[in-house]
Amino acid sequence: MVSSVNRNWVGGLSSGLDTQSLIEQMLKAESFTKFNLQRKRNTMDYQRTMLQDINLKLFELQNKATDLTFSRTFNTKKVDASDPRVVNATATTAAAIGSYTMHVKQVATSTTVASQGKLAGALELGYNLKSTSKLGGSSTTLGALGITPGNLEVRVVGGGSGTYNIATGATADTTIDGLINNINTSINNKPELKGKLNASYDARNNRVRFNLLDPNLSVEVVDVAPSGIISGMFDADGQIDLDKDLPAIESGLMNIRSGLDTTLDDLGITPGSFFIERAGTGSPESFDISGLPGSTKVADLIKFLNEDIDTRASLVKGGVPTGNPDDRLVEFRFDQGSGKLQMVNTDSADGNFFSVTDNTSNFTEKLFGAMMKVSGLDNGEKLTNETFAQSITAGTFTVDGVQINVNPSVDTLQGVLSRITSMTNLNATYDSATDLITLTRKDGSTAPIGMGSSTDTSNFLNATGLVAGSQAAAAELASSGNLGLSLADARTSDIATEFGVGAGTLQVLVNGQATDISYDGTETLSEIIDRIAEVEGVAGAYYDAATGKVNITGTDKGTAATLEIKDLGAGTLGSALGLANGPVNGLDTGSSIVSARPISDVKTATPFASAGFASAVTAGSFSINGVKFMINSTSSMTLDQVISAINSNSQVGVKAHYDKTNGKFVLTSTETGNRAIALGSPTDSSNFLAAMGLQGATQNVGKNAIYSIDGVFGGADQVSQSNTISDVVEGVSFNIYDVTGASGSVINVEADTEVGMQAITDFIDAYNEITQTIYGKLTEERNWSLSALTDEEKSALSDSELAAYEEAYKVGLLSGDSTLRSVRSQMRMVMSSVVPGVDSFFDSLSDIGITTGAVGSNYKDTMVGTLTISSKENLEAALKANPDKIAALFNQDATDVNKRGIARRLKDVLNEFTRSDGMLTKRVGRSGVASSNSEMDKQISLINSQIAKQEERLASREEALLKQFATLESALSNYQSQATAFSNQLAQLTGNK
Repeated sequence: MVSSVNRNWVGGLSSGLDTQSLIEQMLKAESFTKFNLQRKRNTMDYQRTMLQDINLKLFELQNKATDLTFSRTFNTKKVDASDPRVVNATATTAAAIGSYTMHVKQVATSTTVASQGKLAGALELGYNLKSTSKLGGSSTTLGALGITPGNLEVRVVGGGSGTYNIATGATADTTIDGLINNINTSINNKPELKGKLNASYDARNNRVRFNLLDPNLSVEVVDVAPSGIISGMFDADGQIDLDKDLPAIESGLMNIRSGLDTTLDDLGITPGSFFIERAGTGSPESFDISGLPGSTKVADLIKFLNEDIDTRASLVKGGVPTGNPDDRLVEFRFDQGSGKLQMVNTDSADGNFFSVTDNTSNFTEKLFGAMMKVSGLDNGEKLTNETFAQSITAGTFTVDGVQINVNPSVDTLQGVLSRITSMTNLNATYDSATDLITLTRKDGSTAPIGMGSSTDTSNFLNATGLVAGSQAAAAELASSGNLGLSLADARTSDIATEFGVGAGTLQVLVNGQATDISYDGTETLSEIIDRIAEVEGVAGAYYDAATGKVNITGTDKGTAATLEIKDLGAGTLGSALGLANGPVNGLDTGSSIVSARPISDVKTATPFASAGFASAVTAGSFSINGVKFMINSTSSMTLDQVISAINSNSQVGVKAHYDKTNGKFVLTSTETGNRAIALGSPTDSSNFLAAMGLQGATQNVGKNAIYSIDGVFGGADQVSQSNTISDVVEGVSFNIYDVTGASGSVINVEADTEVGMQAITDFIDAYNEITQTIYGKLTEERNWSLSALTDEEKSALSDSELAAYEEAYKVGLLSGDSTLRSVRSQMRMVMSSVVPGVDSFFDSLSDIGITTGAVGSNYKDTMVGTLTISSKENLEAALKANPDKIAALFNQDATDVNKRGIARRLKDVLNEFTRSDGMLTKRVGRSGVASSNSEMDKQISLINSQIAKQEERLASREEALLKQFATLESALSNYQSQATAFSNQLAQLTGNK
């Protein structure tokens, strides 16, 4: 007996029957129930999918209805500005409709602070001397300030107890820096005080500070006799108290000066004389400063000494004093970048060194560190090592038609300039004071100087700013004749004596801008010239004793630049000096071309240690607005990295950048108004801010906006730190961009009907889409000739054939669906309802022109319930005139459902169908959400279980049939074998006859 049949078994070998086909036909005849179940399931799946799509559209309509329940939908305001480039505004729903006229007198600006001087040092100074330290400030000695050195005592009187001696190790020659370092060292040597108290120097205000770092402590700092540190600098009683309410105290009793404001007394310089001698002259020149009081500032000292140099034959060009500053061979300068005094050869290529030696004054010792100092040589580096804004490449460049070779690894700047001078008709010089290169025609002509050629292979001319340099000349005004004064007379004799002039007014016009200079006749010519030189737009003014003329040069260049001197009233000085002869203009083409910008620069992407800063940066921390930043290593960290750290910090309140044009580091407040930028903190350990020239820099404090609005606060001027004004008119925020004219700028606040109109339109569109869909599904006639396909029938069709068949079969599947009839009925009821409590002119959709059509409209549209807006113009007008009433029609809220606005009621109705346990969602689930909890999901799951059982039954039936046919085949095979054997035996018995 056959117990199982291999599926690879081939039947019919004995019977000759197609047993496989017979089995398939028999199974197909027995699959009727399974096929019916598949058709039923597929039909239900079609219905579920269509109802899920409708559920999704109902949910979308619910969202559109929700939009109409928000007051902002109807109360949105828009702003129309008469000139939005000057004043603009934004308005919220709280803004009242109206018009506002704003007058802006001043726009708020941000505070900025920039380096006092150029951060990069000159490429080369030639022979020079530099003061051993910065002038004044924390370099000032206690002796110069009249402070008696001595020790201090710190008494902890709150948060602890104890008395501690602070050894300062100070003498009269100890600087403020030294004193602070000694105090902090002594404090840090005491565990009870370390990290809780320190001293610091505020370079911005030039004050010494004691800082309490631990707010839990209260301390007293007192002088220990004979010390006068506290009594002389902080409090005459010799004691200061610090606690959490007063954590820092500054040295308010002592005026410490720095830089150009530093005085001779501050420097400890005594009256007397000293010598300056240039090598090779054998003629030491004596300079006597005995007549200068101790209060003389460094700025005045430099002016005094340089003007004295102008009178010394061995220190001026040609050996003949003229008074022309350009003739100086040496001069004193103040370097803002380093804060030091310099004495330099004016021509850095000048090979003559010089010396400065004290005679009866200690000038040299105090400034340069010894009684006699010889200038050192700064020839600069090879070009490849210099701090140009861009690295110079090897090759050739062309100047005035002559090709010049340059090799950065071998050449220095002076070497290249000397080559230009020797090979062309130009004198090439570098001015270390301005950091500019000048090329001047040797013959003084104004022929254009050619820069570069198409065959150049080096970028030297670009890197040095000569390609972009201007050959224009400034306006130069000179006396028409020889005044006949010596330098001494010009500086000592009054103008009344020399020129017979009385009191009057001299007017200086620079590019038409006038500045008046009054005089009474007692002034010297030099004093008048100094006042002219101070006029904005005047680059320089001097008296040239060689020609006997006053010379004045403007700052601007080109023919548009003008200079003019006029006599006003009874004044005659201008005419007496031969200057009142009408305006003079600059030239578009002069005899010189000058670099367009300073040529040295710090390398912001190179570590601080080798970036070319005039003042070396030290590692440690620094603070801006109380936010701490770290420089971990000057050999690896760059200025670019510091700038990035500052700009990426959201708390610091400033943005930083490096101004390549002027070579300065700049901080700009991110907020406008008169807010200062706090630089440094007591715990800073890096000199970064000082090295950037910010500590003593004057902050350009931002301005507040000044404005008024007609009818607001009586039209009086108001002040705001911000250009955004949002606290004077409810719901309106004004944005100021510029000052207004006399009539002001008008801001009109109007109802913005666009938002409401769009929300209503979107709502109507969504309603029409779903109501048309539901009506169509309910009224479709089903094609009863079509039946759902079984799985086998579906797999036998192509994709396009299957899609077409399913589309046709789905028609009418939802005809008369009770859920759809219910939701449609309730929707129509809401949309046609009247909202109680709303203005009777606006209590229904028809009142605002939303209907199913006018009388006589298409019958089908009316039956479907399609809504239309009869007049968008009228609806917009209604929204503009009565936004609150139309809003109430849609969004009125009430505990009584029947008194709610149409959008609220419809939202409530739809929610009963679309929510997670809503009537429709509970029945069919949601589109795109896998679920087995809906009623249809459960029904389909049940049918699938029945189908699975049918398939199991059919599989068993198939197995049984296979066994039966196998048994039949086996029996027939045996019969055939027996028949064959019997036939063979019979043949043998008959002898094969």
